[in-house]
Amino acid sequence: MSYSGLGAYPPHPPPRRPNRAPLWLALGAAGVLAVGGGVAFALLGGDEDGRATPATSSPAEPDWPVVEDDSAGVRYELPPSWESSGKGVVGRLRVTGSHVSRPFECQGRDMVQAQSVSGAVVDDDPEGVAAELVGQLARNSYTVEGAPPEVGEPRVESSSEDRVVLSVEVTPRAANACYAPKATITAVALRNGSRTSVLVVNVARGGPHVAQGPSEDEVRRILGSVRLS
Repeated sequence: MSYSGLGAYPPHPPPRRPNRAPLWLALGAAGVLAVGGGVAFALLGGDEDGRATPATSSPAEPDWPVVEDDSAGVRYELPPSWESSGKGVVGRLRVTGSHVSRPFECQGRDMVQAQSVSGAVVDDDPEGVAAELVGQLARNSYTVEGAPPEVGEPRVESSSEDRVVLSVEVTPRAANACYAPKATITAVALRNGSRTSVLVVNVARGGPHVAQGPSEDEVRRILGSVRLS
């Protein structure tokens, strides 16, 4: 089986070794993070272009750390159980921040239910960048034995001149006790001068290990926390 998505394994799994290296391999290292080591609902105040402004109420909860991706020019919150998983590329996106949800073991392999990647693209069209990246990540993460997944039409969840939240639903063509039957990939893209800064959240939906991934509320909080730094 050469399934290369979340909650899955590469064609030739490497020997188990300590620390975090196997975690991002379970996300499809050959496609999701093609290079490198290791892979809409505001909770914070901000103006329309996504830049942070002083919060007057409902400050960020102390148990969620803020990830500062200075290379991408973006900041966001993640649950404290998520782990850093290295850098790489997704299409035109140079991934400068990558994290995975809590790991679990299935059929002797380390797997995860969700991943976030952040970076920047030299392109000032947030909606175009978001649509391109969610499609690329869907194909990279959920292609099964050479068969691409079923990918729904990109859906704009919210949009302004400088900020777009866009998602796609993905159905992998795989049958295995470890796999989730569907996935949702969502991008928050922010115009940042001549670049677009972006966070993409890739979440496997359902399946026997759904409790190991983020809840709907947690996903909303992650997406709502994204701001230019």
